[in-house]
Amino acid sequence: MKEYASDQIRNVALAGHSGAGKTSLVEMILFNKKITDRLGRVEDGTTVSDYDPEEVRRRCSINTALVPVEHRGVKINFLDLPGYRDFIGEIRNSGRAADALIIVVDAAAGVEPGTELAWELAEEFRLPRLFVVNKMDRERASYAKTLEALRETFDCRLVQANMPVGEASAFKGCVNLLKMQMSSGDGGKVSYADIPADLKADAEALRAALVEVAAEGDDELTMKFLEGETLTPEEILRGLEEDMLALRCVPVVAASALQGPGCVGLLDFVVDCFPPPPHCHPVEAKDPKSGETVELRYKSDEPTAAFVFKTISDPYAGHLTFFKVLSGSVANDTTLLNVGRDTEERVNHLMTVRGKKQDPVGRINAGDIGVLAKLSNTHTNDTLADAKRPLVVPPTPMPPQTVQMAIKAKAKEDEEKIGMAIHRLIEQDPTLSLHRDPAIHQTILSGMGDTHLDVAVSRLKAQSKVEVELEIPRVPYRETITKTAQGQGKHKKQSGGRGQYGDCWLKLEPLPEGSGFQFEWAIVGGVIPTKYMPSVEKGIVQAMERGIIAGCPAVDIKATCYDGSHHSVDSSDMAFQVAASKGFKAVARQANPILLEPIYKVKVTVPEQYMGDVMGDLNSRRGRILGMGAVGRKQVIEAMVPLAEMFEYSKQLRSITQGRGNFEMAYDHYERVPAEIQEKVVAAAAKGAEEEED
Repeated sequence: MKEYASDQIRNVALAGHSGAGKTSLVEMILFNKKITDRLGRVEDGTTVSDYDPEEVRRRCSINTALVPVEHRGVKINFLDLPGYRDFIGEIRNSGRAADALIIVVDAAAGVEPGTELAWELAEEFRLPRLFVVNKMDRERASYAKTLEALRETFDCRLVQANMPVGEASAFKGCVNLLKMQMSSGDGGKVSYADIPADLKADAEALRAALVEVAAEGDDELTMKFLEGETLTPEEILRGLEEDMLALRCVPVVAASALQGPGCVGLLDFVVDCFPPPPHCHPVEAKDPKSGETVELRYKSDEPTAAFVFKTISDPYAGHLTFFKVLSGSVANDTTLLNVGRDTEERVNHLMTVRGKKQDPVGRINAGDIGVLAKLSNTHTNDTLADAKRPLVVPPTPMPPQTVQMAIKAKAKEDEEKIGMAIHRLIEQDPTLSLHRDPAIHQTILSGMGDTHLDVAVSRLKAQSKVEVELEIPRVPYRETITKTAQGQGKHKKQSGGRGQYGDCWLKLEPLPEGSGFQFEWAIVGGVIPTKYMPSVEKGIVQAMERGIIAGCPAVDIKATCYDGSHHSVDSSDMAFQVAASKGFKAVARQANPILLEPIYKVKVTVPEQYMGDVMGDLNSRRGRILGMGAVGRKQVIEAMVPLAEMFEYSKQLRSITQGRGNFEMAYDHYERVPAEIQEKVVAAAAKGAEEEED
């Protein structure tokens, strides 16, 4: 592919709910530009964007696909984003690489959770945006109802850039209000004609409204419009670009990605009205040494800085690094500094890609998006820069992970392979994490949703050829005591020759939450030599780790060794360790031991109409509602909920809110387990211990 200057670039992300037709829209554009010779279908797994085996199997986008298209000498980098919130990492990282957003809406379904997610993305990154009301030929499609829903949900100023002619089975095409021309489609082939006479009045009225909005683009256009002068086509386009960049309006385009009307004309709108990178907001970067903030304005004549927004492992090309050039240019046979990792990377395999098809290129200029192969130390969120001006772009902020599952290999010998393979996945997707929890002796895989983890496991199996399974993690219960008790721990063993003898009297007292363990040596008169003090403490600590009633670690206990005896020959460090361990277990059982469970602070964000159901569900999970408040058009519910009740909450919240709710949770404290639940946990622990012995 040829080299493009910064003002010849448009970086456009396609966002919206899964199934709204983003991928089909790209397919129609590629087919009409004769880049492909057949129209791919998501249902058949033949699209350019959805080429990953998991995407083909699931019939939906789970990765961001880069699809560049040249139109009128301008390179449009389409970024086809996933539609499910589970893949928020892909959505946010790739959305950050875009300079404008096309939000695709299903004309029959209207505003869906993915539509709202796309709007949130546009708002956060201050992106100019355009609505495409797709599937106008679908049964029950309603353009008027969709516009009304968009206005009500997002409280924005909509302006129609085209006019649909009919809808559902009566859909015939679209009138382009900028060109005043009608387009029709037949099997994906788009044809153009004059506007029918009976539609001209409606089209002219809508065009007048469009021109009025464009006239607000700057003061010069406003004055010209108010004085009754006619705006030229170039002035209308300029005014729309200024309005969109200032977020004063959101144009709407009707389309059918299966028939074609509205799709091809979209390219003209992108070229004419979406801003090239130099017109966009600058990107802030920092000098890691001085802490100075530098604004990068997409100038190719400045030192290089490029942000890595995506990495993948391709089975044929190996490690692929997707980046956006924020300053300067990236060229083959040069060396760049990975600033955050302080390592140099040699640029030898520079390319652009269209889906999985790769196209070598010699240089990528400021504002453009490119791909590098075989970089050894560069991952998502890294910054590549000229060593003469090392700058770091802050990583894309991500919401906390909401779902965690225990992962294990079906064969024990494959455990090590799992860790290595998952860490490769985490390098590509920072919203995944893996850690070993020593309290429950399980390896925990965390992510953004059930589907997110399911996809990660499928990829893990494909890459490592290891069979793994997910299960609900054990709850990291703890144990403690609630009253003071004291008693003896004695270990005496004679088996011929030197024996074993240890005798200590212990007093156990409960401590406030978070105090941990305290040990006091209160021996007087030398009844136990001081040299055995560490052994007594070690024995108690070991017994606390094994627990009192359910095998869970004991916490917040003060142990005092205040009496005992020893034998001049048979006493030893090991004998006193065993004696102290026995003593702790015996005395702790007299001190009214209880179970403690982790309590998490949960913040649930939902539309107001679902608040009652969500609060009722939280109460059924033993949650305590702390308060409620509004954030924009949504309500936020804060509650304290036991972790044991939250492992499958993601599915339930999705069901209650029809996918419109989301939540965050963070550990807060430990709290006493209700008696009836404690009985079940203790019984299950006893049964598990018996099975292990058998």
